[in-house]
Amino acid sequence: MASSRKATASALAAFMLASAALAGCTGGSGDGKPGSESGSAGKLGEKEAVIRVWGPHDFMKGDESPGQMMVKAFNEKNKGKIRVEMKYMPWAEYNTAIQAAVTSNDLPDIFNLPQNIDFQQVLSSKWIRPLDGIVSDAWRKQFYNGAFAEGVNVIGGKTYTWPIFGPQLNQLLYYNKDVLKNAGLDPDKPPKTWDELRSMAKTVTEKGKGDVFGVVFALAENGYATNTVTGFAAGINNLESGGFNYKTGTYTYDSKAISDSVKLILDLKKDGSILPSSYNLKHPEAGALFGQGKAAFLFDGRWRMWLIKRDTPDAKYGMAALPTPAGEPMIMHHTLANNGGFMVSASTKYPEAVGKFIEEGLASELFYEGFMKSGVGLSPIEKLNADKSKYPYPEYEVFAKLHKDVLRLRPDPAVRNPEATKVLVEIGGMGQPKIKPSFNELLQAIIMGAEKDPDSALRAYNEKMAKGFKDGLEKVKQSGAKVDASDFSFPNWDPKKDYTDQDYAALKK
Repeated sequence: MASSRKATASALAAFMLASAALAGCTGGSGDGKPGSESGSAGKLGEKEAVIRVWGPHDFMKGDESPGQMMVKAFNEKNKGKIRVEMKYMPWAEYNTAIQAAVTSNDLPDIFNLPQNIDFQQVLSSKWIRPLDGIVSDAWRKQFYNGAFAEGVNVIGGKTYTWPIFGPQLNQLLYYNKDVLKNAGLDPDKPPKTWDELRSMAKTVTEKGKGDVFGVVFALAENGYATNTVTGFAAGINNLESGGFNYKTGTYTYDSKAISDSVKLILDLKKDGSILPSSYNLKHPEAGALFGQGKAAFLFDGRWRMWLIKRDTPDAKYGMAALPTPAGEPMIMHHTLANNGGFMVSASTKYPEAVGKFIEEGLASELFYEGFMKSGVGLSPIEKLNADKSKYPYPEYEVFAKLHKDVLRLRPDPAVRNPEATKVLVEIGGMGQPKIKPSFNELLQAIIMGAEKDPDSALRAYNEKMAKGFKDGLEKVKQSGAKVDASDFSFPNWDPKKDYTDQDYAALKK
């Protein structure tokens, strides 16, 4: 779900070996266009088109999920012409299944980009086809302005994927109102400052007498520690919310903002306010314990809202921006265009039917209405998000307002210069998964006490990240790419405002 890619070199190598085999069997031409685009196969009406859709998202899980309900309605409407078979798998299983499908030349018609391979590698291996020619311009125009960008999900003028979700906050403060009330605290006044968070968490823990604690974590979840620490860091210096400062073009894992955020987590631990099992929990367990009233506070992404409603429907909870040191407004950043979503297999036998399903099912207003009414998140269609009649419960209105108040568009090097994507491919993204330990693993070691000198460890990690970026950039430049370090810095960026097309244009003058 949210979505940082933590690939290993071995997994990537396996994918690319399999990709080479698939590329030779998809009917791909020299320009990357698969044979099915020629119109030689898959005409609607000849026989029932069976479309396989695979993905790892919870909105596809179970017969009553918005994804499966959408498929049921689509199949009924297109009975005898198109039948869609949607298969949900959790991420770990899904990544393995896609690798096996590539190896056996049997990719599903529509699939989500797996976590352990980069979009550009998928594209260069020619195992996906563009959406152009199977979806309409009207479909494309329904999305947020900025949802499609050359160098991101549009390559050489061809569109390959679309945003599954709308704006997404990777970290929110969830607070259990019953737990706060039982501890004698105001259930409608969540902490706004770090001191208030520590104080309230201490009070809950003391009143809980070993059964209820101030905070529950999902520290065993991949990426959880990273999102939490960089989320809190955004409240100190919002230029550093993701470990990279796009204003200066430098890594900031050794910054005071990151260091202080780590120390906040260590202070909560020292206070005894963290539920002890948190260090071994993943998202589902931590969310369930929060919903069951075992902790007052949970730091988690936008997805936790609807999962609490689904899994512990009686829980009374609220949402707020993460506390900041002095209660100043929180600002976080995101980009609308991304390439981590669904894409179409180059080997699909039914491109026309696939396009119809995308337009009228998987990426339609009708689906996103159900998506929102289920509380999954905000849609990538702005007019739907503004329509409060689509909100399923009171918390959703708070949720929508938080996204509007907290999120701002950050600059994207790939939009400024599509050649920058070659650097991202070389290093595996700005998170550089080849560098070990990962930032998340380093944070886990610090929080668990295995790493005794946090600031020294953060400095060493930042140096490795800076070197990895520099080396990757130089390698790509030597191959002939027209890209420079300056493509990753945006001196005209005001982090409190959206970075716009006009801002990109201003850099070219």
